[in-house]
Amino acid sequence: MVMGGALFALVALIFAAGIRPVYRARDAAASRVAEQRSLLTDIEQVARRFGPQSAAAGAPTGSGESLIVLIDRSTRERGLSNYLKRNQPEGNDGVRLRMENAPFDEVLLWLSEVQSRQGLAATSASFDPAGEPGRVNANLVLSPAGR
Repeated sequence: MVMGGALFALVALIFAAGIRPVYRARDAAASRVAEQRSLLTDIEQVARRFGPQSAAAGAPTGSGESLIVLIDRSTRERGLSNYLKRNQPEGNDGVRLRMENAPFDEVLLWLSEVQSRQGLAATSASFDPAGEPGRVNANLVLSPAGR
């Protein structure tokens, strides 16, 4: 009977100390993923509702900065410069970017800022998971909105 009680106590200890925290962490992560998906759905609905914005609406007046300089400065301000691996001209009026292991939420906030403040739009974007949850490798092509 003592052996049975010890075995039961050992199984209960393994469950309480090892298995239950893993299930809690999994449930919390699933909840965060669901929240992010809901936010993405809301953003997509707003984007469809308002459509592309004109370049004149969000472009700074008389700045004269090239897109490469503007993007470099805005990524530094947002704390994304460490993740920016490539920033090169694309065609006549676009810029191709490569970000590696970047925080997805910060990249989306940065994209929203450059659209509203600088009048840029992502003409092409692809995101791949970067290994850690919430981190992505992003390939983006940005150009003035409406072009």
